[in-house]
Amino acid sequence: MDLRVLRYFLAVCQEKNISKAAESLHIAQPSLSKQIKDLEDELGVTLFIRGHRQITLTQEGYFLRDRAQEMVNMAAQTKQIIQSSSLISGTLNIGAGQSYALKSVMQIINQLLQDRPNLHFNFYDGYADEIEAKVSDGSLDFGIIMGERPLDDFDSLVLPEKNQFYALFSKDLPLAKKDQVTPKDLIDYPIITSAQSLVATKFRNWWGNLYEKINNVANASLSYNASLLTSQGNYVQISYNHLIDTQLEKLVARPLSPAIYDPNIVIWKKNTQRSNLANKFIEELEKLSV
Repeated sequence: MDLRVLRYFLAVCQEKNISKAAESLHIAQPSLSKQIKDLEDELGVTLFIRGHRQITLTQEGYFLRDRAQEMVNMAAQTKQIIQSSSLISGTLNIGAGQSYALKSVMQIINQLLQDRPNLHFNFYDGYADEIEAKVSDGSLDFGIIMGERPLDDFDSLVLPEKNQFYALFSKDLPLAKKDQVTPKDLIDYPIITSAQSLVATKFRNWWGNLYEKINNVANASLSYNASLLTSQGNYVQISYNHLIDTQLEKLVARPLSPAIYDPNIVIWKKNTQRSNLANKFIEELEKLSV
């Protein structure tokens, strides 16, 4: 069934007269009569009982009138949405490092999915360097990176939540008696840290003049994998808080002193045409910073 013919049919329903309907539609009466007859032939039913001055709908005609009105209204609404550039659909590809602070971002994504079930999201876990490269080449729409970095090549937005570094270690170690951990406390322990070079630079400053005495035995990109080694002995793992289920792994977590934080920064490519979904995502992210 053609929408144009359905509109013709609805005009006849309203006018209850072929001639008046043809006049309102600005088409010839014979042409309209043929369109209606072809529609009846297509459906295999009679839609109108034709009288001398007026026509009335059959039972099938009443049924089609209601459905035709729904279809015409839906088509008009769809056209309006598309033409107004307000249609939000499609897929977003988002890359991020591991951080409990991203919970608020996931809440935004959850709300978008609740409001529009036709959306889809792909998540990529990786280092900041990897994520930047993928945002640059267009394989990711957005990246969420941790730590201060030069971001002149991107548009960006700093999220309000920060990542605080903690020391994780076996609950049986003497360190467990402390409320916080200082560089001096860690001199006698083998240390596991992040493999990212910028994190290493940050901690070089934190260690201060004790840096040369630190026994860094391993670097890791995934905190959970490293925690399996941490739980084996007297290792101390430096990681963001809340990434490891310390009770499950029989570990404890203590904040570093002086405290060290990393920001969470959302980045996207400059000077590119973004989808309505991408713009909506940015709009919701901006509300977090208000």
